[in-house]
Amino acid sequence: MLRFVGARGLQMLVTLWVAVTVLFVVVTVLPGDPVRALFGFQAPPPEVYAEIVRDYHLDQPIWRQYLLYLGGLLTGDLGQAYPRDPFGRPDETVAVADVVTATAPVSARLLLAALVLQVVVGVVAGLLAARRGTVAGPAVYGGAIVLVAVPVVVLSYVLRTVVGLQLGWLPVRGLSEGAASYVLPVLALAALSTGYVALLTRAELRAVLGRPFVAAARAKGLTERRVLAVHALRPALVPVVAYLAASVGPAVVGLVVVEGVFELPGLGGAVVGAIRDRDRSMLVGLVAVVMAAVIVVTAVADVLTAWLDPRLRERPLG
Repeated sequence: MLRFVGARGLQMLVTLWVAVTVLFVVVTVLPGDPVRALFGFQAPPPEVYAEIVRDYHLDQPIWRQYLLYLGGLLTGDLGQAYPRDPFGRPDETVAVADVVTATAPVSARLLLAALVLQVVVGVVAGLLAARRGTVAGPAVYGGAIVLVAVPVVVLSYVLRTVVGLQLGWLPVRGLSEGAASYVLPVLALAALSTGYVALLTRAELRAVLGRPFVAAARAKGLTERRVLAVHALRPALVPVVAYLAASVGPAVVGLVVVEGVFELPGLGGAVVGAIRDRDRSMLVGLVAVVMAAVIVVTAVADVLTAWLDPRLRERPLG
């Protein structure tokens, strides 16, 4: 197992390096002058323009810019955002790392709470639906289909309007109400994946329940509940964990929508702001952090699936 973890960790680092390199090159070679764009329709003062270009190393060849950026990443420096008021003092700006520090905890709480909700509710619902001949089975299946069919943006506005504004049960804007402010955003973000987890758990459990080792467990006189929860659930969770890892990327996209609808100061909103302000430095730094988080979560999921199914440890990584 330690050998598998080490190999997966090395692969994670290589993947992260390639992803950051591609991101930097793609954003850097975009057409247009990022410094000139800061001034809108007004001509920038030559001395201010030259100072910004020099401060952000835009007068250097792209390979030199890349090495400087990579060196900064290795020391925890994500760079500086472009100045918001270039006509004033171009050196008055903020560090990208400070923006990440301020916004990432909000997004992390949303994603973590949504992940826990998906696992707990989805797996339990799948367990109930896997048993044939029960009333809970069709009800859970129908509810999961509805969750999968409703887009995140639609559910966000429905929860905000009905539960928040019309009924007034929960806050719908910002974080002024503490933990209660996260309830509706978490429900909106987790709903779709919860439906998928329930359907996947149901299908995998039904497939596993037909295998010989499950028949042997039943022949020992074990209760159906113990057969499901102990003997059948572990192998059935392997594809569920793989799906949860693969869903982290789309969840980040959903995070942008949810944070926008509920006006939360998270990482998704910061990315949208960087795109709106045409701040390439901020955009590269924020997206690099998001990619790193997705790659790390995927690696952790691979290790977890290998723990659940030891046969996976012998397969080549790729």
